[in-house]
This record gives sequence, C-alpha cells and structure tokens, in this order.
Amino acid sequence: MAFAPKKRIKHREVWEDPELVPFIDMLVVCCCFLLMSAALLQTAVIEISLPTTKGHSAESTMTPQAGELNLSLIITDKGLRVGGAGAILPLIPKKRDKFNWDKLTETLKDVKKEYPDQGSIIIISEPEIVYDNIIQAMDVCVVEGFPDIALSGQITQ
Repeated sequence: MAFAPKKRIKHREVWEDPELVPFIDMLVVCCCFLLMSAALLQTAVIEISLPTTKGHSAESTMTPQAGELNLSLIITDKGLRVGGAGAILPLIPKKRDKFNWDKLTETLKDVKKEYPDQGSIIIISEPEIVYDNIIQAMDVCVVEGFPDIALSGQITQ
C-alpha cells in the first residue's frame, strides 16, 4: 500500500482589520468613569470669614458702622438671640433641650421685612455648641435671605 504524499495546503495570510469594538467599549467605560468622578469632585463650599469678637458678649450690643445693621445671631447653651445696630432682641429659649428654629425663622423674617437690603449676618457661638446646630442656624439664615454668613469662633468677654 502506497502512501500518497501529503498535499500541502498553502494558507495565504490574509490581512484582517483589527477588532475595534473592544477598544471602543473600553474607551466608553473610561469616559463614563471620568465623567462620574469629575461630578463627585465638586463639593459644596460655604464661604465664611471669622471676625473677631473680642469685647463682645452675649449681652452686649453691637455698634453699627457706616449705616450697616451689623446683624448677628448668638447661639448659647440657653437659646438663640438675634441682635444688631445697637439692639438685641429677646432670647429665643430652647424647647425640650432643642433650639427653636421656627421662632428663629419668624424673627429673621421680621428683620428682613424691616431691612430688605441686609444680606449679611454674623453667627457667634459658645465653644460647647454642637457643630450641627451651627450648620442648622446657617441653613435658616440662608433660607431667610441672609446668604453672606460670617462665623465667630467663640464669645469672649
């Protein structure tokens, strides 16, 4: 029995275009990831300045400068107090060991009616005040039309 010689089949190399679909898929995923991470990098920033409160106390009055109201919100352990331009309004006492934010809202609305051009307020707090309460006070002030907020570190006498 004779074996037939192997027939060699010559394969011609055919140039095929590279697969672009996986590469495009990878680029789309990378673009989506970059867009999402760029959106996460934007953080909310509240611009504040720290004025000095030396010589001021919760009971003292603030002197106006050049016709300004010098509005301030004083946060103490006893409650909230709004003052400015030589007058301090009565204390807004706590309700069940919580600050009365509704009464503060009403007070700030009244102040805004009398001084519609006033947009700044100084928040003065005692050192023992929880930071969350200061943030809530800032939120109330912004909602009631006082977006320019300055924070004071503490009340000194």
